[in-house]
Amino acid sequence: MATNTTYATLYAVDGALLPFLSLFLAYAHGLSASQIGFVMAAASVSAIVAPPVLTVLADRYGRAELLLVTMLAASSVALLVFAFVGGFWWLLIVYAAFSLVREPTRPLLDGIFFTSQRTIPALAEVKYHRVRFWGTFGFMVPGVILYFVLVDGEALDSLPLLSCGLAVLGVAAALFLPSRRRASVSAASLPSGGPGGRGGRAPTQAAGRTDMRTLARAAGRLLRRRTTVVFIVSMFLLQASMSAYFAFYPLQATEVVGLSPRWIGLITNLGVALELGYMAAFGWLVARLGWRWLMVLGAAGMAVRVALLAAIPTVGIVVGTQVLHGLVIVVSMVAGRVILDRYAPDEIRHTAQGLYAMIVLGGGKIVGSALGGLIAAQDLSAVFWSAAAVASVAAFGLAWALREEPA
Repeated sequence: MATNTTYATLYAVDGALLPFLSLFLAYAHGLSASQIGFVMAAASVSAIVAPPVLTVLADRYGRAELLLVTMLAASSVALLVFAFVGGFWWLLIVYAAFSLVREPTRPLLDGIFFTSQRTIPALAEVKYHRVRFWGTFGFMVPGVILYFVLVDGEALDSLPLLSCGLAVLGVAAALFLPSRRRASVSAASLPSGGPGGRGGRAPTQAAGRTDMRTLARAAGRLLRRRTTVVFIVSMFLLQASMSAYFAFYPLQATEVVGLSPRWIGLITNLGVALELGYMAAFGWLVARLGWRWLMVLGAAGMAVRVALLAAIPTVGIVVGTQVLHGLVIVVSMVAGRVILDRYAPDEIRHTAQGLYAMIVLGGGKIVGSALGGLIAAQDLSAVFWSAAAVASVAAFGLAWALREEPA
């Protein structure tokens, strides 16, 4: 319950802020498309800096839970400040500060879950997509609330305060997370199937500190494989495509299609509701398609989604392409992390997720947001054509990188 609630509240903050952020910056503060892109890109720089530092500290000192609670508390303070600042530079600085403390929370929580699987019997057989399901559910709740709140443009000012309140709830939930320090079982007591059904591996130095040389050697082994590098680069490209879409899809829907901002949350929730179905069917999809073709299908689905939005910007396409949202999310946010965890040595369970957040989530968001903003300043539809091309390249890269994965 504590794990599920923490995932739900963590992603509820995203649901209150991310679908509406470009509208908040454009309508409540009057920023241009290029300025919106730079605000999001500057915030994404934080995703490169903070996650690897915090996750290395988590592996080095074994205090991931304390780091998570601290970052969640700091993010709630940053959101409170964000509600009361104005002007391009202040918005950029404060939102970047928020991202600095916010971005490490996802890999920290994922690392806590993956590590807890190896020491707590109640979590040993729980699949990652089952707890991530609650993150998806949490993401949906603010969209419903905001449909009734965003009756006019001025109500957009309430977004940071709503997000702040949800972040405070996240702090409270994280205080009850199961800690490996409180676990009194050994790896030998885990079921033979191992965590997540992958075959158990005894945790390496899980209860104590890991020296930096061991961390560096383990990270080097992970990044030495050419297929792993191509996999990470392909996921980077997929994330860049997704970031351009999420940054400028609300502007496309309101300025080109003509929808009211209050509908953005509900339309997004349609995709997220279907995402719940994809989450529930995740094991079936892996069994039927295999890791390789599931990943390729997700990247191809992203390419189709943005190409349709560029070619036929209508209400039907805005709503209809939400069918592909869940497929893209389970591939980028669930399957990608699980594949990386399959490859990662035990010594860098948190660090591997931090590297993923740094290179893929952080780097992809910087490129997608910044270049997307520059392109959108000239032609909004060109953003989505560019995103379609990038996602197509990612699909080919994933097909090559995962060619040795069992069907």
